[in-house]
Amino acid sequence: MPRYYFHVTDGRETLENPKGMDLPGNAAAREEAVVLANELRHGKAKPGRSWQGWFVTIKDQHGHQVDSVPIADMLDE
Repeated sequence: MPRYYFHVTDGRETLENPKGMDLPGNAAAREEAVVLANELRHGKAKPGRSWQGWFVTIKDQHGHQVDSVPIADMLDE
């Protein structure tokens, strides 16, 4: 299974995820990014932080960006 890394960035600052997660493919990685974005938006990590303009970026094991999910714009899923 490929490994995916979920970094949180606003284009200037990046909170990197060095550990990553093994997932079956890009669709599963996007689902994980949506979960993470919702957790951040609802204050389950870094409470009180404004996430306006921030994204969860998904990179594959080769460092290529696969997708990105906006944090502040996420609807509950």
